[in-house]
Amino acid sequence: MHKIKKIISSWFLSKPLLYSVITTHELVPKDGLSVPLRTGRLRIEYSPEFLEKCDDSVLEKYLETECYRILLGHPYKRQPYKADKKILLLASDITIYQYLKKELGGIVLAGVEYLKNEAVRFAMLTHPLGEKWSGSDELKFFQKNLVIDRKTGELILCDKLSFEEWYNKIHFLIKETSIGGENAGSGEGAFINSEASDLWEENEEALSLVKDEIQKVQVSDSWGENGGDIERAVKEDADFSFDYRHALTKFRSSIISNSRRLTRMKPSRRYGFNAMGSRYERKADILIAVDVSGSITDESFNHFCHAIKNFFFLGIIEKIDLIFFDVNLKNTTPLEFRKNVDLNKIKGKGGTNFQPPLDYFFEHKDKYNGMIIFTDGEGDISRIKTPGTKKSILWILDSFTAYNKCRQWITKELGCEVTYLPF
Repeated sequence: MHKIKKIISSWFLSKPLLYSVITTHELVPKDGLSVPLRTGRLRIEYSPEFLEKCDDSVLEKYLETECYRILLGHPYKRQPYKADKKILLLASDITIYQYLKKELGGIVLAGVEYLKNEAVRFAMLTHPLGEKWSGSDELKFFQKNLVIDRKTGELILCDKLSFEEWYNKIHFLIKETSIGGENAGSGEGAFINSEASDLWEENEEALSLVKDEIQKVQVSDSWGENGGDIERAVKEDADFSFDYRHALTKFRSSIISNSRRLTRMKPSRRYGFNAMGSRYERKADILIAVDVSGSITDESFNHFCHAIKNFFFLGIIEKIDLIFFDVNLKNTTPLEFRKNVDLNKIKGKGGTNFQPPLDYFFEHKDKYNGMIIFTDGEGDISRIKTPGTKKSILWILDSFTAYNKCRQWITKELGCEVTYLPF
């Protein structure tokens, strides 16, 4: 335990993200454990026997690998139906290897060793997947990716796949080589111990904890010594970004629930005509106000447009009217969003005043179920004039930094809902 604590302490300044992530997990010694380390259930179990024999440099690489695994969410993600946990670990190893090969320091990963063995087998056999797969896309994929560098002996992966995609590929490969392929029976058994992924299970709380640590680092930009590789891996493969579509769906449900109307003509499902039934006006017409002031970058504006198009094509909102604003409204007549509408026609670039779009919404409240404001939050704090409208207004900010800066006055002073775009 002293060895591990010494390594973790050294990360406080040099590798702050790894330090933050590993301190969310409990370190637990596990006698008789046949693998050096394993992660899951918000703890990292280690073999005391391995610890005694292992050099500090090698132990640090194993700890770093488990941190990468946690950062990418592999032990806690939702698993495929009847998932094979051994194959999940192989897929996790390969995902880590394809991004962080230089950071692994030569430690052995079961997934990498398995694919190396398959690369040799593919090079030797005429029909490594069986004759029925001759010329197939699957065979071409493995022939392209199962290659070993003759000089270094390292596995060369041409395609970068996600954790889930690697799981499907390896699952297919094991199934074909152990049942129908030539040299059947190679399987994965020689390369992985089943104990390694025994603790893996879906855990939203754990994912949320890790996500919070990543967001803190994003705001402070303190990725540490090897931040480039970690940052790239997390952004490209891990799905810890805030799902603003979930927030929008929740917002839509709340504004529809406000449209509930009691009726005597429709009986209650539970009590029949002895009680009044209800119906909902499910039109969910939304007014969207887009900030086009000088503080909005072209990148943020494009992200706003992308999100609005997502709302439309996903069918989350039935009808969208658009207004654009800086110090005042740029279009006094709302633009109805349609498939081919050009959102770049409206230009602003002045200061920012949130009151004009809010006033327009209050004046036309009978026409809309709710309002969404896309902005960076840079502007004077506005006033909500009409009681009962606070929860029907959702602010969507252009970044997590803006969200951290503005959420207090939006939620506390205005009483509105707020979220942000995960770009």
